[in-house]
Amino acid sequence: MRRAYEWSPRDLRHWFASTALSNGLPLLDVSRWLGHKSITETADTYGHLTPDATGRAVMVMDAALTLHRADLALTGVA
Repeated sequence: MRRAYEWSPRDLRHWFASTALSNGLPLLDVSRWLGHKSITETADTYGHLTPDATGRAVMVMDAALTLHRADLALTGVA
């Protein structure tokens, strides 16, 4: 009987790294879990799978500025 998936340990390792990074887990953490000597190795191999940092940065800064403006409005400081 043939199994539905016949993955090698290398296939599973690549699947793990790809899935983790494409879902936003930090590159440094994944690099450590994989046992890479340097984060550069992980970035060179899997960096294209990381979510768009520019888009995330814009959302984070917008949220921070919105919160700051709300604080100013509540305290009456202009």
